[in-house]
Amino acid sequence: MNKILLVIQREYLTRVRKPSFWILTLVVPLLLAGIYAIPIILATRPIEHAGVMVVDQSGIFSGQFRSHRNITYYEGGSLEYARRQLRQNDSVDAIVYIPARETTLPQQAYLYYQSDAPSVAVQSDVNVQLQEILRNCILLDVHGITPEDYALLTSTHIRLRTQDIETGRDGFLQVKSVVGIVLAFLVFMAVFLFGSQVMRGVMEEKSSRIVEVVVCSVKPFQLMMGKVVGVGLIGLTQFALWVALSGVAMGGLRLANSGLFEQAQSKPVSQISTKGAEATAQFQAARIQAEQYEAGLGVDNSVRELVEGMANINFGLLLGVFLFYFIFGYFLYASLFAAVGSMVDNETDSQQFTVPLTLPLLLSLLLLPALLNAPSSSLSQWLSIIPFTSPVVMLFRIPFGVPIWQIVLSMALLLATFPLCTWAAAKVYRRSILRYGQKTTWRQVIEHVVK
Repeated sequence: MNKILLVIQREYLTRVRKPSFWILTLVVPLLLAGIYAIPIILATRPIEHAGVMVVDQSGIFSGQFRSHRNITYYEGGSLEYARRQLRQNDSVDAIVYIPARETTLPQQAYLYYQSDAPSVAVQSDVNVQLQEILRNCILLDVHGITPEDYALLTSTHIRLRTQDIETGRDGFLQVKSVVGIVLAFLVFMAVFLFGSQVMRGVMEEKSSRIVEVVVCSVKPFQLMMGKVVGVGLIGLTQFALWVALSGVAMGGLRLANSGLFEQAQSKPVSQISTKGAEATAQFQAARIQAEQYEAGLGVDNSVRELVEGMANINFGLLLGVFLFYFIFGYFLYASLFAAVGSMVDNETDSQQFTVPLTLPLLLSLLLLPALLNAPSSSLSQWLSIIPFTSPVVMLFRIPFGVPIWQIVLSMALLLATFPLCTWAAAKVYRRSILRYGQKTTWRQVIEHVVK
């Protein structure tokens, strides 16, 4: 046991002192914080102000464009005057030109610019207002509906909320999909990355003949287990630092944007009256909310749903399940990677063994789009129970909610499988670690395990 501890200590200290370890440790939390913050920052960041001059020869749109905090609309008169303003006036960035009508309704409008094209936000706003003004004109002339009446009818929408009928918790399926995919990729990258480190370490010691000296005082099984556990502890250290640093980064974001998170987590009115003065008041409140968002004082529903979804996820449970599947999934594959490293002398020869070895993990990733459509399908359930695919698929399914019996069965099978794989890998490792210059075949691998 003392010899295994010495090997573990050597593997751990050798890798933790490398600059690449600390660079990766610092970069990942920054990326996670960025993924968490970018949607909120993009939704709330101020947009650069633009000036647009309107030249309307159709007579429908003149004086109808509404200026707001991001765009100011000016009446241009003639197109030649607007062109001069575009060239000489820094406050004019584009021209909206609606030619005279050849039919009852205008068919085309033009957005002219010089040098720099208008932003997507400007183009979108111009297009939306064109359609709205034209629609209001038709509603008023043909149906007698004023723009105010139409706005009152369309200012509120039904929000479809997916909820568990037993607990009443919201589904937030889109947010959970993103979280599930991120967890699946993380455990795949962790198992593959750290398992590959074990294989490369074994190959380096074998090709440099250092292993010949080491096995004089350490048994092959002790050496293999020391390497597997040592690299695994490196992985746990790195993940612990990632969790701590990510928590600090996300906590800082919440403090810096506390008002935004408070608005996003505020609950909407659950009971809505359908008639009378109360209904009118609620319609008007909805209009005020939309106007506040347009003026930069409110929170977009997509941002609200994102923050609510993140707040409703049990990250403590996710962390515990993630650690379990990372640890035992890593032991399962790392021992097999160590056996592969003992059978070959270089990475080129290792491909014939590593590709079939990692095929279950790759298959799990390739099937994620199909599993996303049906997280509780029979295929999803079987893949989350089979030990060679469960570390990826079960972590993907966990945010959606998985029956307890499936989680227990999946964990039990993984706990029962990894010692068998470790035992088989140790037999291959013991028989192959001192063999040089001979290409190992699958038949020889089977013979090593059986004997």
